[in-house]
Amino acid sequence: MSVAAFLVRGVLVDSGFPNVSHEFRQFVDPSRLRGAMITHSHEDHAGNVALLAERGVPVSLPALSRGVTERPAPLALYRRWTWGSPDPTAFPLTTFTSDEFELLPAPGHSRDHHVVWDKAEGTLFGGDLFIGVKVRVAHPGEDIRGTVASLRRVAELGPARFFDAHRGLVARPMDSLQAKVQWIEDTIGAIEDRHRAGANESQILRDVLGGEALLGLASGGDYSRRNFVRSIVSSLVDPRPSVGA
Repeated sequence: MSVAAFLVRGVLVDSGFPNVSHEFRQFVDPSRLRGAMITHSHEDHAGNVALLAERGVPVSLPALSRGVTERPAPLALYRRWTWGSPDPTAFPLTTFTSDEFELLPAPGHSRDHHVVWDKAEGTLFGGDLFIGVKVRVAHPGEDIRGTVASLRRVAELGPARFFDAHRGLVARPMDSLQAKVQWIEDTIGAIEDRHRAGANESQILRDVLGGEALLGLASGGDYSRRNFVRSIVSSLVDPRPSVGA
């Protein structure tokens, strides 16, 4: 998978992943970077925050991301192989502030996930909010319903342009955002219907999402369709009365 960082009017959105740190080091020049804004703490987006801190580039990042970038946790093998392991920030971070760009909460993909809104140009940098319309895989603990809520909030901004970290420029952003909301809501409904009919997790996975994908198997289930199903089923309220009620 490819991933992008974006430079707009001297402001860097995301910092790439650790395995491109050599190329990124050659790119980072504090004289032409006013600052950086990080959408969330995953290593393919915040992988070179330590290098930005070392170079003295001011950084704006979500509060929940700061501890992760300061003390990165060990990663699963497939993530280390794909992106690399980020270095801890050995230098203090200077906070970047801007009147032109806003870091807006958009949780779901992760608790600390944000988007960057360039209100002067009507451009949205979505991090991992979009990725594609029919994204069937999820990390453990990913909140699929939260993603729908974030997509709706972002759509209310009416972005004229939308840049996704993995797809680049998204054509017809409003249509694409609405299509993703509709697909997820339809899929949630199908999962709920099968759950109410008594289907177990594996049956729902097969019937609604077509079974597990190769990515889920290669990641040992860490990034999988099963996690998508699990996010929906685990959020359902059990209608059965508790003992003693």
